[in-house]
Amino acid sequence: MAIAVYAKTCAANTPGNQSIFYDEVGSITSVTIASGEVTGVTMAAGTFSEFDADIDSIKLTMEGSGGSSFFQNNKVEARFSKLTAAMVTAKQSLVDAVTCGAVVIVLDGNNQAWIVGWNASELGTRPMKKITANFDSGMKPSDEDTGAYTITLEGESGYDPVPFNTATNATILAGSAAFITFN
Repeated sequence: MAIAVYAKTCAANTPGNQSIFYDEVGSITSVTIASGEVTGVTMAAGTFSEFDADIDSIKLTMEGSGGSSFFQNNKVEARFSKLTAAMVTAKQSLVDAVTCGAVVIVLDGNNQAWIVGWNASELGTRPMKKITANFDSGMKPSDEDTGAYTITLEGESGYDPVPFNTATNATILAGSAAFITFN
């Protein structure tokens, strides 16, 4: 296999992420990927669900290593302020989802959506299969960064998250993608 050519684009880069959407892998019939980009998502049941995370708290990380084989751990972390019954229910739904696997869509700071836990080679067979949830109530009103759940989903894959193509990405940005329930 030949090494690919990479030419840096001279454009502004905005780190961070804006929005996050979760779904169970079993709810997805197919993800169409052409030329390395998601061109469509067909749902068997339900839709991806938007979770309103705290501003500047969504983080996508990938860490991998290998030699004759390569795998990486893809992680999506987000923080959700204020312990409520609705937050406990939402967190529990993610706990239930990772049993069979979850797929995540992350909208980054550059207005580009990425699907994590599904790619053209593994076709949903390596979704996000682990959840870590941490809650710290804080001890006094002045305690910073407390009173929030931090939820991390992760999964091992041989591939990076896949970006959505321009047309499908535009429907996510407009809040009109049929495969997502927006808040």
